[in-house]
Amino acid sequence: MNVSVVDLSNTQKQVHVEIPAAKVQKELDTRYRDLAKQARIKGFRPGKVPRNILKSYYGKNVEHEVSSQFIQETFNDALREADLHPLVEADVNETRFEDNGTFVYTAVVDVAPPFEVEGYKGLEITKSPVSVSDDQIQTELERIREQNAQLRTVDTDRPIQEGDAVLTDFVPTVDGSVFEKGKTSDFMVEVGKKALHPEFDGHLIGHRVGETLSFDLDYPEDATMPEIKGKRVHFEVQIRELKEKELPELNDELAQTVKFDTLEALKENIRERLVKQQEERVSMAARQQIIDQLVGKVQLDLSDKVIDREVDRLIDLLLNQFESQGLKIDGSKFSTPEIRGEYRPQAIKNISQRLILVQIARQEGIELTEEEVDEIYRQIALYARMDVEKVKAEFADSPLVEQSKESKVQDKVLKLLEESAVSKEVSPTGSDPTTDQE
Repeated sequence: MNVSVVDLSNTQKQVHVEIPAAKVQKELDTRYRDLAKQARIKGFRPGKVPRNILKSYYGKNVEHEVSSQFIQETFNDALREADLHPLVEADVNETRFEDNGTFVYTAVVDVAPPFEVEGYKGLEITKSPVSVSDDQIQTELERIREQNAQLRTVDTDRPIQEGDAVLTDFVPTVDGSVFEKGKTSDFMVEVGKKALHPEFDGHLIGHRVGETLSFDLDYPEDATMPEIKGKRVHFEVQIRELKEKELPELNDELAQTVKFDTLEALKENIRERLVKQQEERVSMAARQQIIDQLVGKVQLDLSDKVIDREVDRLIDLLLNQFESQGLKIDGSKFSTPEIRGEYRPQAIKNISQRLILVQIARQEGIELTEEEVDEIYRQIALYARMDVEKVKAEFADSPLVEQSKESKVQDKVLKLLEESAVSKEVSPTGSDPTTDQE
């Protein structure tokens, strides 16, 4: 395989790949030999059809299949040989079988422009102090009490109040007809959670077991059930049973239900967990400050194709979020020039961030260790429920593995930049700052 590169611009290269005639001829011979065994052409016995006849009937299909196979098998190797790193999938814009028997194809590859990053160490950032209050720990303890609460039937004839659990039957009516899909029996309503509708629970408060009550609720246009979008729904609700929560005592026995020997051990675990969460949030905020400064320092020349692909990705993410929430959105509404234009600045920022971190890794010689690469394979194998060695053999060059590796390298770069940054600690009110070298 012969590979050559033509510079079209700082951000686009044309790769010219030539497959030797001997290899091409061998593959064509194999294809026509297999085809001869299967082809049924009038006037010829099976397996006896001359190659020139086969070529007249099937030549274009055979050449298309062979060219597609060669491109698939050789393009990644050609990129490695040319030391090119495409930012998006390349466009193969020319393929041909030469008279001398070789197969030639060319592809336009969008790449990052050459650049260096300077002044990336010692950046000034602000950090909030990490501290956990007793109130925060108490809130977590109360959440654990809630999770371990028992429901006890209320025997006295008292009205429903906030925090009660109420067993109900209800029948919704929409446009004068019973909404069968919403008709429900033995439904437990935890008053105050507002799980059914923001106003549903409030209508129960003050009523008693055995009562039947009626009320109307207005549903928004983005309601999950299409039958009630933008509709007023009438409810007939029968209150069948009233239960109240019985919270466990805050003691060692409660701690043991969540796998801790003592209440003090549980509190210490909560404190450590909250501190870690805060440290992660502070670190994320610090890294974002670093990224913003770097993106502001380095202006990159990016091709429209690269930017457009990132815009596509951002819009796809938004549509997937809508879909995960049960909302059906017409994706074509997000393909207008106006909306795509709104996403363009974020797309440029995302691409610039990635390229800048990759370049800093190159300048600093930051690479993954064998142990870190093995951990990536283990994580993918665990997620895919596959053997680790099979993942290594079959997916070593896959986009998933490459993206995981790049993400890990970027994390190492950001850790270096965060540790070298000059941080100014600020209180929640922004007063009394102190400066520390991280």
